[in-house]
Amino acid sequence: MRDQVEITYVTPLSGAFTKPKATDALEHLLQEKNIHIESDFAIERVDNENKKIIDYGGREIAFDLLVTVPTNKGDELIGRSGMGDDLNYVPTHKATLQAKNYNNIFVLGDASDIPASKAGSVAHFEAEILTGNILHFINKEPLKEEFDGHANCFIETGNGKALLIDFNYTHEPVEGSFPFAGIGPLSLLKENRMNHMGKLAFRWIYWNVLLKGTHIPFVSATMSEKGRNYEEITEH
Repeated sequence: MRDQVEITYVTPLSGAFTKPKATDALEHLLQEKNIHIESDFAIERVDNENKKIIDYGGREIAFDLLVTVPTNKGDELIGRSGMGDDLNYVPTHKATLQAKNYNNIFVLGDASDIPASKAGSVAHFEAEILTGNILHFINKEPLKEEFDGHANCFIETGNGKALLIDFNYTHEPVEGSFPFAGIGPLSLLKENRMNHMGKLAFRWIYWNVLLKGTHIPFVSATMSEKGRNYEEITEH
């Protein structure tokens, strides 16, 4: 059916990916699959009667079948607690993971408002920093400002291939090798079959290693500079 179906990817971002460098390097994958991109579209409402979506500027896009993602918000529990912001996220110091308004509370994952991905890898890396800072807090020691927004994740691209991206607060997704510099065996920001195999292997690692709390020495909570081609970005 694929050649009989027209797919349009509509996004409020300026490209298909959240990071500009990833968009530059990977947007061709959508073009190769004949997926149209409509960028800079901030949806204001759905006109289901006339089968179209409208953005705040009045721009319209027609649809037959709409699959849409609502605004990402924190859990209602945070809203009821009074600790959250308008989106039910707890204002959090992005490097220590201590709540800004409650010094005896530490926050990670979907509960925080830090400018990092809401991915499982981020929560895992946060946990290592958070655990240490809770102990520092209990012992009345200065907190360490160590969390750098590190995120890495696989992106399945089909046909037995996948991508692997690695980035943080100050660095766009980079090219290079992972987890070992110059060796890999996985490639960053490159589509290939080895990354797909790495994704499959990670399933076993997740259930049998990570969930048991076993430390993986070659995967750091902070982004490594070894074996990567860096291009630093300016924070806003």
